[in-house]
Amino acid sequence: MGPIPQVRGSAYLPFVEFLEAAGATVETGVDSELMSSIVRRNSEAFVPMHLAHRFLARGARKIGQQDFGILVGRKIGVESLGAFGRSVRRSLTLHDALGKFHLMFPLYSSAERIWWERDRNNLAFFLHSYLQKPDCGSRYARDCALLLMRDVIRLAAGRHWQPEIVKIDDLENASALREEFGDAEIRHSKFNGLSFSQNLLSRPLRQPHSCGSSARDEEAFDAGVPSGDFLGSLRQVIATFLPEGRCGLEEVAAALGVHPRTLQRRLAARDHDYSELLSRVRFEKTLHLLEDPCNRIHDIALEVGFQDTSNFSRSFRQWAGVTPSQFRERNMGKA
Repeated sequence: MGPIPQVRGSAYLPFVEFLEAAGATVETGVDSELMSSIVRRNSEAFVPMHLAHRFLARGARKIGQQDFGILVGRKIGVESLGAFGRSVRRSLTLHDALGKFHLMFPLYSSAERIWWERDRNNLAFFLHSYLQKPDCGSRYARDCALLLMRDVIRLAAGRHWQPEIVKIDDLENASALREEFGDAEIRHSKFNGLSFSQNLLSRPLRQPHSCGSSARDEEAFDAGVPSGDFLGSLRQVIATFLPEGRCGLEEVAAALGVHPRTLQRRLAARDHDYSELLSRVRFEKTLHLLEDPCNRIHDIALEVGFQDTSNFSRSFRQWAGVTPSQFRERNMGKA
């Protein structure tokens, strides 16, 4: 099994906010609770694509809108994509912006690919595809992505620009897109994308009044990169779920869309056990949090998935032979 497909939470925060503004509460359970909490806590955290798309499918059913992705896409711009989106928004030209998608998007999502390529008759295409077979909620993410891609081109071409050609991978669910893109020709393709004139590539982008701190965005974006292997990506998923208190085997397996025994078998094939992996992720995150003397032991316990300090201290003593406070005093208090 390859790496777990993951996307930064900022890709789904607009969907969470849209549902909340509409007064819609998705069915209780792992999907709605985790998605809302994770993306609000840290929009740069990585979210398993299966969990996110299942959340989108349930959200669309709740509000009765099959054009869910389009409704969200109309309300946001590329800067909504967290530190990555703000970096794109600060690009000098369209060519510069598309270059950032090519270079930086693999650090934003390990589940998708976005790129551009030149075509005949002075046309170019801005393209998007999933690296694995799309699931039930992917159409809503796809539709939103197409509108965000249009938003990027409009920064150079003008607010009312429309593509001549729109490529999508599912013509059966294209009616809302046909309406959204007006007179554009809708073509079936294994990729999703928009055509645009190559003459736009050198055109300067409309500059924002303010788009946040470049240095702060780079620090936030560089803090995490999607792992390229199964164990590494599973560790990232566990680390994301720890503060939510949803890091048990069954809960993580459900978020990945697999049976707990299947997850156990895949770990066993790599000579790993889930409980040992969970303890290691907890221990490593605890060490990082202990480095900051402002972090209280009680708060650290919550951040690594413990509901009370006594259980946290007991587990830490098993890991290190001392309590967290003793460990901090002996190892972190040295000048």
